[in-house]
Amino acid sequence: MLKFKVASVLVAIFMAALIACPAVKAQSQIGVFYLQKVLEDSKRGKDASKKLDTKYDGLKKSLDTKAQEIQKKGKDLETARATLSEDAFNKRRDDLTREYTAHMEAAQKAGVDMEKAREEAMIPLMERITKVVGEVANQKGLQYVFEVQNGGVFFHPQAADITADVIKGLDK
Repeated sequence: MLKFKVASVLVAIFMAALIACPAVKAQSQIGVFYLQKVLEDSKRGKDASKKLDTKYDGLKKSLDTKAQEIQKKGKDLETARATLSEDAFNKRRDDLTREYTAHMEAAQKAGVDMEKAREEAMIPLMERITKVVGEVANQKGLQYVFEVQNGGVFFHPQAADITADVIKGLDK
């Protein structure tokens, strides 16, 4: 949501500059690129995604195993209900409830940890992408480069698309 707002503001500023200064309009060279394609197709993007997927899979497996254990304990408790005293049943039920609550807190923490890991992986990657976009823009004599999906670009000529060049530069 914040990215969309920032991108919208940047597009509005750019459009205002073009309207206010017709001379710039005639000289401007505009490029675009698809960030998602860069992330999916570049070696660095694939590496970052693979590392995050590995971490996510490990956390998910651990959480799923614990959830299955808790579910089994719940079924076992229901089965044993007829043979347990009310106090014994209530104690085991309370213990199971605490275990379930702790599991849910661990799952929530794992979600926060994954988001933090994603941000930590993306910050240096985005910094590198920004640098490469600047290098490609300078090589091509572009004054402005917009990211298509989040930048509010609804149309562009194919010649303005520098995505492949950004991927090549990122993979150097």
